[in-house]
Amino acid sequence: MDKTDYQKREAKAVSAIKKAIPIGLKKNMSSISEGMFAELYENKEVFPNHLMACTIDGVGTKLILAEAMNKYDTVGIDLVAMSSNDLATLGKVSPFLFIDYFAVQDRFQEKGLTGELMKGIVKGLEASEVGDILRNDIHVNIGKGETASVDELITGLRPGMGFDIAGGMIGFIKKQDIHNEVKVGDKIIALKSSGPHSNGYTDLRLRLLKGDFETRENFKRNYKGRFKLDDRFENSTIGETLLEPTKIYSKTVAAIAKEIGAFGINNTGYGLKNLNRIKGFNFEVNNPITPQPIFGLTKKESNFTDEQMYRKFNMGMGFFLIVDKKEADRAISIAEKYKDKAQIIGEVKKGKDTVLIKEGKKIVFEGY
Repeated sequence: MDKTDYQKREAKAVSAIKKAIPIGLKKNMSSISEGMFAELYENKEVFPNHLMACTIDGVGTKLILAEAMNKYDTVGIDLVAMSSNDLATLGKVSPFLFIDYFAVQDRFQEKGLTGELMKGIVKGLEASEVGDILRNDIHVNIGKGETASVDELITGLRPGMGFDIAGGMIGFIKKQDIHNEVKVGDKIIALKSSGPHSNGYTDLRLRLLKGDFETRENFKRNYKGRFKLDDRFENSTIGETLLEPTKIYSKTVAAIAKEIGAFGINNTGYGLKNLNRIKGFNFEVNNPITPQPIFGLTKKESNFTDEQMYRKFNMGMGFFLIVDKKEADRAISIAEKYKDKAQIIGEVKKGKDTVLIKEGKKIVFEGY
């Protein structure tokens, strides 16, 4: 199996995990969230009018770039964004609690860089706050965290500087506010991404960069690119472009969901295949947002096909909203008030799978 094809490896790993979980440990999970981005749980005694939602994620190999550039105050935003955007797919959901885990080596601890990570987390949580928008008293909190010393468990580019981070988010949504209806004729709206977000970074690094910062020979040989992190690109550098934090859509989606029904899809590492999480429909994408230049450079340097690009990366579209065709323009107007560029990119049709129509060609994305 190709070591860079993480999707196949993840699918195998997730399958093994699911087989090991007894049904009894999922007895309070709502079936409407099965296979989606956030899981919903019910407990009529503790929260009779709400469902509790939970998400969890990490940042992945984007952290290697943070270490290489000695810049740690943005990846905390990424960490929050990965969970917050998954939670936002529910619409009128209120983030309540974020918990984090730092696995770090000794020099990383001694330099106090965990504080830089937390600065990013704080910014991310501020961007995730929707209590004022939804006019309720549920506000986001930073919960219990854990910092583990793992000198013998992981490595970094420099001795003692290895680290990894993970985080989870819990939120609440009123039972009456669950919107899980999709129908033929609905419009697919995309919210513009800030760049690659936190997905596909193994391909981005290995295809674009020389890897001159990589000190571990067994990993350094994997780099096939021709750029250095400080090479100029557009009005910035390659490194700064790749380290751009993941856009957080919580406020925009909450504002739209408050006014109109909307089904959210976070465009993560599976690209357009993410739409296939909704079963029983064909999703035709015929007017995609123009991708940022970093994606064009990646396509050129990697020789990836359009199908590979739209399966591995978000290609300029960070979040999808499926809305009634009569409400599409209104949804776009609300997004713009929150400074998110939005665009109708396609339509829900009869059938199955997702079809991208690009330059007269149909590219089919099957399954998930």
